[in-house]
Amino acid sequence: MLSADIDASARRGEPAAFSNDDARWEPVQRRDRSADGAFFCAVSSTGVYCRPSCAARPRRENVVFHATAAEAERAGFRPCRRCRPNAPAPDPSRSQRIVARD
Repeated sequence: MLSADIDASARRGEPAAFSNDDARWEPVQRRDRSADGAFFCAVSSTGVYCRPSCAARPRRENVVFHATAAEAERAGFRPCRRCRPNAPAPDPSRSQRIVARD
């Protein structure tokens, strides 16, 4: 990765780990929750945008990436009904407390 790419991503507040589309595609394939909020993936064939951890399985050639949910919506995509990327991220500790209570 070029230092100019790292500098540009730092200015945008984007982690260097997700500074290009190939680096963003990897967490989408793994459904990596740690990438949620760092970027959003939009699927041109469906008109939907998702969190990287969404269970939806888009084809790479149909995916474009956006830094924010608002940016994806401005580009004409609607939020996914499965992962609800425009809602606050779920709190994993809350889920653990609910499970522990049962």
